[in-house]
Amino acid sequence: MSNGGRRVAAAAIAAVLAAVAATAGAQDLPTRRPGLWEITMQQPNAGSQVVRQCIDETTDRQMQQLGQGIARENCSKNAWRRDGERYVSESECRIGSTTAVSRSVFGGDFAKSYRGEVVSRFDPPLAGMSQTKTTIAARWVGACPGGWKPGDMEMAGMGRMNVNELGARVRAVK
Repeated sequence: MSNGGRRVAAAAIAAVLAAVAATAGAQDLPTRRPGLWEITMQQPNAGSQVVRQCIDETTDRQMQQLGQGIARENCSKNAWRRDGERYVSESECRIGSTTAVSRSVFGGDFAKSYRGEVVSRFDPPLAGMSQTKTTIAARWVGACPGGWKPGDMEMAGMGRMNVNELGARVRAVK
């Protein structure tokens, strides 16, 4: 993977972590429709990354619980509020030796699609970046493909992994 590709992947992962941490305490977030979701994360001057994710109701809830655990352990601030049809959050979290201060705004029906923006500042810089602005657009594609199970997630250059199994491994290590 090229340096540019690594930067996009690192920024995409940081954006996902920021979004997960930001919404971790949001008990009344709408649940996403079960099936395959295609999530496109785009950053100015860095390109885009597409994540395909197979979910069911249990997996969506488990991802929120995983996010709550990440937030409890790594975030000194994790506040969110509903603002009309949007969800707004602000967080301050540790990613390794870096502090990430993020503000996220998400909206949509969560059954067919949702869209959001995550603006994060990193101190010291993360993967050479001191600030990112990531636009996240997610759409429900349909049923999960054959051979996929709830929790399967696929990202270019990283292959397919199962977030449920990853969460179980993280809990087992503790």
